[in-house]
Amino acid sequence: MTAEQRDSRWNFRVKAQSDALVREAATLMGTSKTAFVEESAVSRARSLIAEYQPVVLSHEEFSRFADALDAAPVAVPELVDLFAQPSQIPQQ
Repeated sequence: MTAEQRDSRWNFRVKAQSDALVREAATLMGTSKTAFVEESAVSRARSLIAEYQPVVLSHEEFSRFADALDAAPVAVPELVDLFAQPSQIPQQ
């Protein structure tokens, strides 16, 4: 057992194809299937929860935010150069 105590158990069945895919990914990451599945599920859960969390700004913060949106755009020379280059993606 690792330094962090595990006190909950997940028990579910998956398709053989899904299991093989997750095993391969876990191997590529150099981790166990359990650690890979837990890390992936927790990461997805955090992302999903964050999408539903309201953004609360004070009046001052909202004013600064609105001012930033209203400000004139500023060109970033590196991006201007990058977008001036031809695409590296083959066109069909």
